[in-house]
Amino acid sequence: MNRETTKDEKFLDALDDLYIEGILAASPEELKAELLALGEDPDALAAVADAAFARAHAACAADTCAAPTSAAPAADPVRTVVSAAEGGSDPFAVQEDGGLRGVARSFGCNLNFLGRLKDRLIRVEDLSAGFLARLAAALGTGADELARFLAGPARVPVAARFKSDVKPEAVEKQSLAEAIESSGLSDEQKRHLASL
Repeated sequence: MNRETTKDEKFLDALDDLYIEGILAASPEELKAELLALGEDPDALAAVADAAFARAHAACAADTCAAPTSAAPAADPVRTVVSAAEGGSDPFAVQEDGGLRGVARSFGCNLNFLGRLKDRLIRVEDLSAGFLARLAAALGTGADELARFLAGPARVPVAARFKSDVKPEAVEKQSLAEAIESSGLSDEQKRHLASL
């Protein structure tokens, strides 16, 4: 259906363009400071961006795109501290080389699934001791600390906050099986995670 864009839609598009231009013009330090001031988690945003890049890259490879491929710039992980009410320090605020992408690779999952764990969108009672131990090892933390963190309230993913006109509410946590099926994991990754 072909229709003309209304003045309101043009205004909103122009406003989105200005917002995006502002983000692109900001330095990494300015973006980090703004996200932290808003109570956001820069690592979660980096995970969302990494997952989007991975999906776009996979779709491009599946469609045999002719565009040249280049490695995504490595996210500069930052250490964030979660308030004491949320269970102490964030074990997903990794500092090692490879950041969250390295953790996902080491654990045997993709960034989308890891992001669901990071945002505490998966019920901790569905996670076996072996699952927690392997994830804790990939994160370089203790299984007990990780379990306490994951037991906290679900966090609204950063991407959802930027797309909402009203403050989004945290969603209900999902089961491990639901997360495995809906995270775009390969069959091998699904089998690996289900076996833990």
